[in-house]
Amino acid sequence: QGSRSERAARMSSPDPPCVGRWSGSVVAAARSDGRWVLGRPEDAAGQPMAASPLRRRSGATGRNSCRDDGRERRGGGGRALALLLALASPTGVGAQATYPSEFRFSWCIGDRCFDHSISAAHFQLRINKYYSEGARPPLREAFFVATLPPPYQKELLYGCPGLSVLAHLLLAEARLYTHGPGEADELAKRAYAMLSLPEIAGPHLEGIKHAWPLAPALERYEQTALKLHSSEDNPQSLDIVLPHCREDLSWLGDRSSLEMLPDRTRIFIYEKCGEAARVPNLTSWRGQPVEVVHMVLEDAVDPQTGLAARRDECTAYLAHVVQTYSTGFADVILFVHGDPSAHTPFGLLNILLRGLALGTLRDLEFVHLGAPRMVHTANPCQAGLFEAAMGRPQSAPLSTYCCSQFAVSRERITSRPVEDYARMLQLVDGSIPDLCDRVGPAFERYRGARLSHCYFFEFMWHAVFGEHEELPLRADDARLPVALRLKDNEESMPSTWKSYLSPFVGGQLAFERQGHEVWLAQLLGAQPVESRQQVNYGDDQLPEFNS
Repeated sequence: QGSRSERAARMSSPDPPCVGRWSGSVVAAARSDGRWVLGRPEDAAGQPMAASPLRRRSGATGRNSCRDDGRERRGGGGRALALLLALASPTGVGAQATYPSEFRFSWCIGDRCFDHSISAAHFQLRINKYYSEGARPPLREAFFVATLPPPYQKELLYGCPGLSVLAHLLLAEARLYTHGPGEADELAKRAYAMLSLPEIAGPHLEGIKHAWPLAPALERYEQTALKLHSSEDNPQSLDIVLPHCREDLSWLGDRSSLEMLPDRTRIFIYEKCGEAARVPNLTSWRGQPVEVVHMVLEDAVDPQTGLAARRDECTAYLAHVVQTYSTGFADVILFVHGDPSAHTPFGLLNILLRGLALGTLRDLEFVHLGAPRMVHTANPCQAGLFEAAMGRPQSAPLSTYCCSQFAVSRERITSRPVEDYARMLQLVDGSIPDLCDRVGPAFERYRGARLSHCYFFEFMWHAVFGEHEELPLRADDARLPVALRLKDNEESMPSTWKSYLSPFVGGQLAFERQGHEVWLAQLLGAQPVESRQQVNYGDDQLPEFNS
């Protein structure tokens, strides 16, 4: 990795970097007894382990401390906040550290080349607001940082250590929901190892402690870990409600698409086109059999055409709720189409399924799984149907995601009486004539098109299950676990780690399996990149720069 490499750092200060040289040793390691040592690593017997030399020249890191006092710091295991106290820097640090605001990385793997940049300043603003206000977490950037090739991880660590440390702590919190404590602990250990490096001592460590939300991040990680400690022994049950009309359902058994199914999973397939689905033999991630129930559900005839009118998922979803209300739901009910990936990336679906399998989503009440956000609209027909379905007037324009795929908790479904769902079912099953013309893109206007009642439900499923008319963006919804708060897909996805489509995000990458020692050796042993370049603001206006 790295046949082509470059880093450009844009700085707000024209001051040249302080050029110096540091030398040190591997200073953080996990002992076999689980104790984490800050300072020279020791083996299980308490003897110092062999240390690997580490040298680097200061690069484009602004005004650095250019000092190494040689002091070692030693601390025990215990709570995360104790680590912060153990990292207390000496008082009276007589130096100031400033950092580049933007980093650019380029490299090639075979004939595939990558060229990306990350703004340290923007990341810092966003992660501070995440921990202080519950604002949108910079998860995509955190994945970017943690999955860089080792030379770039090293360069970024020394170029802006707060960015590297906080990215790993944020990612550790997210991994608690989807991969369990071992995976998350590995990411946290990496953050601790970075903090204990001698190159990060002094003003750099002071900057991380006071200019970055280090204490809130450590506390959040610890609180989340304690909260989810016993979840793996108590996985959540799942019902999947799936309307079917000739779609290929082989994806249910394809572990490259659907990584796992929780224990105690039931799949209810509602046959809407008279053809029974072929479903492979399914087992949960722990080998438990998955129950598959087939139900025949024929749509009523449209009197205008004499053919079954398209009511799509509406009758299947509502019929399932009405019929199952008295017999009992699973902990979480997942409503998806026969081809869910057309509207929901499998990566997002896998985050949900991983959390349910681990039992970490017990606070989840509702999450919409649609990938594109819909442009909300308002019209008398929609408002009239809303009032007929909900028993109250619509108070705001309906704003939600596309395409009617979501997960709902049992408690949220049963908070509404079954009579409400029965009334809604009558609105879509042909019992009540369709009184509104559907006006939309020309390709959707055809004889026998989907009836408007079902179409309008696509805008209001979230309200049916207890959400406000305006559903927040997933990334902005502080009620959701952080693992589900990645930014929505954009018009284009220029890199693999920037969307739910990514295997890094979906779960195929495992930091834990890489091993802490391997990662640390790669980080500390990484050779310098081929070239470093500092670019100050205004340099691009100089004649020698453009020449």
